[in-house]
Amino acid sequence: MKLLTKTIITTILTSAFAQGLSAKTSICYKNNWTSPSTIETVALDGGVCQGKFSYKQMQKKGWSLRDIRITKGEKGLNYSYILTDEKLVDIDNSEFMENKFTKLDYKPIVTRIQNVDSNTATINVGNLRIGQSAVVQHNFENGQRMLVANAYVTSSNSKSSQLKLLPFLDLKQNALPTSNRKAIEGDIAVVNYMYDSSLIVAPSRDAFIATREKYKDNNFLHSDLFASRLKAEGEPLPSKEIIQDYAISQNLGTIFFIIDSLVYVVDTKTFAILQKDTISYNFIENKQMPFYTRVEKIEKNFFKNLLDFDGWLGFVNSFLGDDKRSEEEILLEDEVDSGELVINGEIYNNYYKAILGIK
Repeated sequence: MKLLTKTIITTILTSAFAQGLSAKTSICYKNNWTSPSTIETVALDGGVCQGKFSYKQMQKKGWSLRDIRITKGEKGLNYSYILTDEKLVDIDNSEFMENKFTKLDYKPIVTRIQNVDSNTATINVGNLRIGQSAVVQHNFENGQRMLVANAYVTSSNSKSSQLKLLPFLDLKQNALPTSNRKAIEGDIAVVNYMYDSSLIVAPSRDAFIATREKYKDNNFLHSDLFASRLKAEGEPLPSKEIIQDYAISQNLGTIFFIIDSLVYVVDTKTFAILQKDTISYNFIENKQMPFYTRVEKIEKNFFKNLLDFDGWLGFVNSFLGDDKRSEEEILLEDEVDSGELVINGEIYNNYYKAILGIK
């Protein structure tokens, strides 16, 4: 629990620094809660909630959810809600796409940015989803190119969309200097950047394979690689931040979450739901946590900083790399019981519903 608290505090300090210390941040929590379906309406302890107010009530008071951390407790689950009074762009996933919708076009949209100020710009592309992300590229006179900003859609009409501009830190390398160049008038925005490179979070092998088969045009990074990262860092239940950071580090534009008989296609950088569709697979009552993987027993490790992630990555690559069969053929083979954490489906479903902010 001390390690979790330290991680949350680090996140808060980092966020506060990025916001210029202008926003208030508070942590409300509920430990050993055994009814996941009621977590948003029960009074939370600590912080501004003070054991009197639920998450839903805090929303009505003007507080927004920056992240949620869920870990396994002695009896149930431990929930930590990281709340902020900062006005966030309202990406409401709770009621998204209940009606029939047009299939999302994953192809990149390339256009020039206009009306640029310190952190906003417009593009002449309309009918975009709030939360769709982009990168901004500057072209130098000598033919060189540089990605200078991240961006995401904050509003859109039939003819144009407004973007919020953020520093481009996706490929940061502590050993190399970072450019201070910012986006300027006429730079190029690439909307839907890397949307065809994705990660799958699925409850079972059948759901994993069905998703890969249904979305053949996408390039999926195998979930074993993410699981090896979680094992190396001792994170058996990844938070939204951990999932995002990993997907961004791998240059993945979208994450596919399979919950019940639905697949949610989510923008990596904003967690906006871009598409929701049904999916069929061999349903089982139990689900594998935190998701389907062949990596055994991802356990909480209080000495995670001493572990060697590169060694684990090498292990997984060697495990997959020398096998001449296709990945699908490997996945379909009979598996030896690995002792992974298998739980009731309600916990898996509610865990990822909470992360995505859906009912």
